Amino acid sequence: MLDSVFVLQEITVKAHFADANRTPLNLTTISPEKVRLNQTAPNYLELLRGIPGVYATASTGSYGDATLNMRGFKQDNIAIMLNGIPIQGLTSGSMYWSNWMGLTDATYSVQVQKGLGASMLADCAMGGMVNIVTKNASSQPHTELGVSHTQWGTTKTTLSHSTGRLRKGWSVDANLSWMEGSGYVECTDVHALAYMLSVNKVLDGNNTLIFTAIGSPERRDQRNTELTYDETNAHGRDYSKNWGWLNGKPYSIGHNHYVKPYFTLQHLMDGECFSMKNSLYFALADGGGSSTYNDFTSGIPSIIKHQTADGHIDFDKVVAENKETGISKNVMIDYLSGHTQAGGIVSGEMKPNESLVMSTGLQYQYYDTWSEMKIMNLLGGNCFVDPASKNTLGMGDYVGSRYGRTTHHASGFVQGRYHDACVTANVGVSVFNGNYRRHDFVAQQHSAWAHGWGASVKGGVLWTINSSHSLYANAGLNSRLPYANVFLASSDLSITHDITNETNLMAELGWRHHWEGGHMELSGYVASWRNKTLTVSAAKRADAEAEKYQIDGLNALHLGVEWNLRQRLTPWLSASWHAMMASWRWKSAGNAIIYDTYSGATLQQFSISCDGLHVGDAPQSQCGASIDARSEKGTYFHAGWEYNARMYADFEPSSRMNGNTGDSYLLPSYHLVNAIVGWEGNVSQRLRINFFIDGRNLFDAWYIERGTDGSTHDKDSFTGYWGAARTLSAGIRLIL
Repeated sequence: MLDSVFVLQEITVKAHFADANRTPLNLTTISPEKVRLNQTAPNYLELLRGIPGVYATASTGSYGDATLNMRGFKQDNIAIMLNGIPIQGLTSGSMYWSNWMGLTDATYSVQVQKGLGASMLADCAMGGMVNIVTKNASSQPHTELGVSHTQWGTTKTTLSHSTGRLRKGWSVDANLSWMEGSGYVECTDVHALAYMLSVNKVLDGNNTLIFTAIGSPERRDQRNTELTYDETNAHGRDYSKNWGWLNGKPYSIGHNHYVKPYFTLQHLMDGECFSMKNSLYFALADGGGSSTYNDFTSGIPSIIKHQTADGHIDFDKVVAENKETGISKNVMIDYLSGHTQAGGIVSGEMKPNESLVMSTGLQYQYYDTWSEMKIMNLLGGNCFVDPASKNTLGMGDYVGSRYGRTTHHASGFVQGRYHDACVTANVGVSVFNGNYRRHDFVAQQHSAWAHGWGASVKGGVLWTINSSHSLYANAGLNSRLPYANVFLASSDLSITHDITNETNLMAELGWRHHWEGGHMELSGYVASWRNKTLTVSAAKRADAEAEKYQIDGLNALHLGVEWNLRQRLTPWLSASWHAMMASWRWKSAGNAIIYDTYSGATLQQFSISCDGLHVGDAPQSQCGASIDARSEKGTYFHAGWEYNARMYADFEPSSRMNGNTGDSYLLPSYHLVNAIVGWEGNVSQRLRINFFIDGRNLFDAWYIERGTDGSTHDKDSFTGYWGAARTLSAGIRLIL
């Protein structure tokens, strides 16, 4: 058993997943079977649909783009872990899922932990935590080749190989995939290579080393400009304002190119009295995305406002305007950025007796970013005048600021857990430290260091009443450090002073009921979010494009009830149901500071009021159901229905000033039905084949996935992204 590679995968899962039978948390584990069903989905977050309180969508509609909300909280308040290692950015908590296009093929299983999360090192888990465990080699060697194709023209090819058990405890699992073709949204082609390599070494009966390399170099065109109702009705849901014809060829102003290889080395030791989980990780990201640039301060209209009759960019008009004087009013830039991320985690667990477990750990993260903008097309002109420096620039010159940020983040924790046949109880304390500095590459200067400390305490109790019923409760208080962009809000080298930690207070009660062939869980939660600090970039404020907003002193209260049930109806048929009802509201006024984007100078300070307004960007009512069937002859079927309602348009609190205190636009509720049907079976002793057809939005619902509130808080000023029409894909897999 110690030599078995199959056991290695189970050891990895045990090391990084919380045990539902001994954890007082609301958690959902996504099985390898469900991961496999969603391997052809256009974005990774399709895996998380059907979990109450989770809203995972395709965002802009471009291939690979995705957005995640949990219990009303956005991505910066959701911890993302890869094999127990935090992987999101430390500047703003962002998570660019398009950088991980091949992650579905590399994933073994996923665990979603709502609320506090089990990790003591994930200080941003307010809405919850997503922990992804990648594949290790299976018990037997096998090779798999797959091809799938969508009706819109996207083709995905995958190749994977597992060596099974090799001599002296070695095993290797490798995955390679290629995505190419057209997307649902017009002019959003994708070209992406994805890879994953896992090399494992069983050292002895207790110690295992796991090396993982994962990455996805990609080039793709994006739609990143929201649409109005009128534009969608006139041009369709797949309409994009981000492209036009230049020199007789389609030309997108939203072309993205990025690569982020990620490497981890983990040591797992599982002993009777003492266990360890130690990790080293390193990532080196580099890439960019094209965009338009002009002198906003002079009132020059954006390039998107130059449109032809069919609603696309009139590049002929732009080029003619630039040729008139020789000085370009609008140019194309490549917004280049990257970062170096490295760190390590050391943690240990001691078991003095059968009932008590004591654990402790330390983590250090280094995160160094850089950003710069380079002129890539003058669009007919001879030069461009930089609105910041007033310098005259040409092709290949850098425009605007060139800067970077360095973050040193350290944390440590201690935790104790008691368990017996009836009760499991745990409590832990974490301490966090952050150090931040900004670099100006043009002036070759850097700011002073900004420092901050944070701490959290959390715990819970699980009471197993009998084999059928259990109750749990958990609570936590988190004095959380704001991200680096809060300490370094201005565009110059100044430090933002008087930064106050966010204070998050959370509690949850839950009931689990098991019976033969079924399971049910009911839970209720409250989350009080105090002194939230937001930094709003110029790109998010169309009416103040030369300004950056920093807002502090915001409070919000999130309440909700969640329910899910699963029942096996027959040996070959099972069904599940879920529902959620929540109330998420802002509960205070706040203060805002406006900075000039170019100089960094403070322009204005004012008060804002969001008291009583609904938190936007995710539905506050959800329900759904699914059925899964699999016959002995290899035919399988999955169908899912979901309903989302009471979803308010997203809005920036900086827009609620000067008496503008209205609730944001309430989006129409919508239903979605998806289905997958396939067959898998042996055609010979060595060859197994899988055919499948995947249908998304089968009834072609016309619905809005995301959007931003406008000045009148109704559909007339609303802008957003409509969901994709009915999408069919088909594929085949060969397993050797």
